[in-house]
Parts: sequence; structure tokens; C-alpha cells
Amino acid sequence: MEAIAILEKAKAGGLYDALISQLNKDFLRAGLSEQFDEHIKPEALARSLQATLYDQILSDFETYLTLLYTIDVSEAKIKALPPMEVHELTGVVSALILERELLKTSFKNKPG
Repeated sequence: MEAIAILEKAKAGGLYDALISQLNKDFLRAGLSEQFDEHIKPEALARSLQATLYDQILSDFETYLTLLYTIDVSEAKIKALPPMEVHELTGVVSALILERELLKTSFKNKPG
């Protein structure tokens, strides 16, 4: 599922704000200062996340890996990705990150 579609799903389910909060929390835990505004539109958030990942891959690959570990993105899914250009990779990884964050916020905000 594409990043924007995941964000729209979160918004429709009332979990968009919680997803952004979780994303910000995990970025801080991974040592990244990038924070996303809670009022950011899904398209802008997807672009911003992708740009941040692109910068991290090129400038500090270790922190990028730490972020994936902190968020708990499936290592198997990452390893299964075919070779691709960095800008394409960041789009796919953005979707994997958002998918995982949505799953976490869904569990945390489950009624009952």
C-alpha cells in the first residue's frame, strides 16, 4: 500500500494524529530531530518523510537503520526489496514505516 493511501486510511479511522505522534516519538527515540507537524496534510507528510529518509540514507546510514529498527519495520520485507534507486527505495520504505506505525497506533487505540 502506498504511503498516502496508508495516511488516508489512518485519517478515516481517526488515527492520523496518533500516527503522527507515534512517528515523532520513534524519530526521537532513533536520535533524529525531524518532527512532523500534527496539522500536516497526508501528501505533505508522505513527501516530508520520504525526503527525510533520502537525506538519512545518503548522510547517516547507521541512523537510518536505527530508525527502521526503532519503528520495528520488518527486516524480511526490507531484505526482499529488489535493487532500486534511492529515491524509489525511500518511497517504498516510507510506506513500510507508515504501515507499521498505523498498526502500532491501531493496537494502542483499540477500544476495550
